[in-house]
Amino acid sequence: MRGADAAFFASGAADLHAPDSILGLPRALERLQRARRERQHIRLVTDYDVDGTTSCLILHAALDRLGGATISYHIPDRFTEGYGLSVQAIEKAAADGVHLIVTADIGVRDHGPVARAAELGVDVIVCDHHLPAGESVPAAAVAVLCPPQAGCPYPNKALAACGVSLKLATALLAEDPRRDEILSSLMKLAAIGTVADVVDVFNPENRAIVTLGLEALNRGPHSPGLSALLTVAQARLGEITAETLGWRIGPRINAAGRLADANAVVRLLRERDPAAALAQAALLDELNRERQDIQERLVAVVMERLPDSPPPFVLVAGTEEEGFHRGVVGIVAAKVRERVGRPVAIVSTLGEHSTGSVRSVPRVHATRALDSAQHLLHRHGGHAAAAGFTVSTRDLPALAEALAAFVAAHDDDDLLVPEETIDAFVNPSDIDLRLLADLARLEPTGKGNEAARLVVRGTPTSIAVMKERHLRFQVGPLRCVWWNGADRVDLLARATEVLGCPSVNAYGGRREPQLVVEDMR
Repeated sequence: MRGADAAFFASGAADLHAPDSILGLPRALERLQRARRERQHIRLVTDYDVDGTTSCLILHAALDRLGGATISYHIPDRFTEGYGLSVQAIEKAAADGVHLIVTADIGVRDHGPVARAAELGVDVIVCDHHLPAGESVPAAAVAVLCPPQAGCPYPNKALAACGVSLKLATALLAEDPRRDEILSSLMKLAAIGTVADVVDVFNPENRAIVTLGLEALNRGPHSPGLSALLTVAQARLGEITAETLGWRIGPRINAAGRLADANAVVRLLRERDPAAALAQAALLDELNRERQDIQERLVAVVMERLPDSPPPFVLVAGTEEEGFHRGVVGIVAAKVRERVGRPVAIVSTLGEHSTGSVRSVPRVHATRALDSAQHLLHRHGGHAAAAGFTVSTRDLPALAEALAAFVAAHDDDDLLVPEETIDAFVNPSDIDLRLLADLARLEPTGKGNEAARLVVRGTPTSIAVMKERHLRFQVGPLRCVWWNGADRVDLLARATEVLGCPSVNAYGGRREPQLVVEDMR
């Protein structure tokens, strides 16, 4: 095996970079140490998604361990504050006597709020990763830890915010005698946030974070809060993979911020009473089921509103009463994008103001599309694949035209042609436990190191609808499941090939190969 290949399969601690080269780290450490010495009040302000909440937990644990300062946290309310570091959060911190704010997964584009903090005598350290090329960082911040910023020599520009937070925690705990033990525990959180935020896991350091985090998750033991979350997600020790983090753990964490209060996630994972933790985790599980129901209904509503030939950039808006819940517009946009092969904005209108989320296709940069319409927007931000914005409701028609014009300006006939990546054409009998064991060596999979996608030849038989939304069927001896595929049941009966990702179905003590289906023909 060649050296590069061997390194890929041996991902681990050797791939973790020392945090010292992160631009701004010495200033951040100096300010945090002063806060400890002077027993100041530090407030963590992070995003309400998985990356943000895991960042909050990582930083809280490290600062708690060091002691000295008073530590509090605030995760913005999606519905009253919106995305990012708000002036509202800054002024509340100042009123509470906070001396230092540490952000994570937000802040790097929030120049105004950071400047307002400086006016009020509150220092700000920003830990973030959302920085488009060429953009500046807030000048009023004491320190900005963001590897993509100009002049930062840190080799990994693709860290999630939880990765940046882990680096700061690593530096803070450098002299702690239990450093390795604590960082192993924090690596679990960083793995969850890294997978859920869909950053590049082909990147050696990100791959190492997820690999080491999965090893710790599968090894145990865990805190009562994390144990309870794993229990409600039916994630069993020894069987936890990146897919488990992305499809079982992440959605339950996100459900709190989408429908209720993301602070509930931090409370759960800091809970020390097992019974209380299980009760809190059950509430997250219920929120996730509610989120799925709302999402499914709204996808149906949006699809009914689309013309037979959708515009090059789809924008569909509606009120909360019509089911356009602000907490699910992003995930609905992703589902609609999968069906129409176009960038999609789903917008929730509330009187004079509207909040929307974009999910884009590979060749259309979501944030740049919004940049082209920034004269219409109050706020916007995100990255290539996903972005969010606020806009006056009266400007929605103009926004739809501007976004369509952005796509049209590329003048590329292939821009919106959907692409499928296929690794191999196989027969159903080729997918067995031995093959799955070989494919497992490629873990962790995700962005940049996608799971194997196979076309299985054969005619589906024994087709059954599960829970009115999913499909279960056979192709030869191979068990197949198609999540949320029930609306394709009539077409499936005429298919001769199905496309999907092979996996192990472990149920009732048995292990058997299965295919998680994505498409057919």
